[in-house]
Amino acid sequence: MAYAHRAFGARAHTPQYRWRIVGSGGLLLAVVHTMLLRRMNLGEFTPDLYSIFALYLGLFASRQGRYVPCLVLGLIRDFFSLGLLGSYGVLYSLLHKVAGRARGKLDPERIINVFIMALFGTFLVNFGYHGMLVVSGSGIGWTRALYRCASIAVASAPLAVFVYPLMHFGLDKLRVTRLGGFWNI
Repeated sequence: MAYAHRAFGARAHTPQYRWRIVGSGGLLLAVVHTMLLRRMNLGEFTPDLYSIFALYLGLFASRQGRYVPCLVLGLIRDFFSLGLLGSYGVLYSLLHKVAGRARGKLDPERIINVFIMALFGTFLVNFGYHGMLVVSGSGIGWTRALYRCASIAVASAPLAVFVYPLMHFGLDKLRVTRLGGFWNI
């Protein structure tokens, strides 16, 4: 009887749907970026859906498992973007660390805080990527990179305000457990 209780208790704390959510989400975002966002004429104001998703994982995924899903999501993006391999993996891994620290200072359930975190998070990820491109000799210059990263962040932050409650709703419908503000994914 005690063994069954320990086995059930251990299974209750294992992540639910983690790799299905990260893998299918990464592939779905690749399709959306390729088929939809590239065809829409948004100019420089194209939202960065991958960074919004990685920030969501960094803010709301279970405390024991945020690093590897963010890394895998970055590697999926690296594979489909044909850029510097491993760069987004490293940047999203750093993003989850920054998001964890920001969560301690700002409540991610408040809309203005989500907006601020998404604004700075997407800016830092994109600026870090452009910094890596400049160092490798393929960059567009620092001034142009600043403008481009700021416009991507301005387009992404309002979208995060609307997408995060939808993601909460979807995880609730999947009956993923939530404890202390963290989803067990």
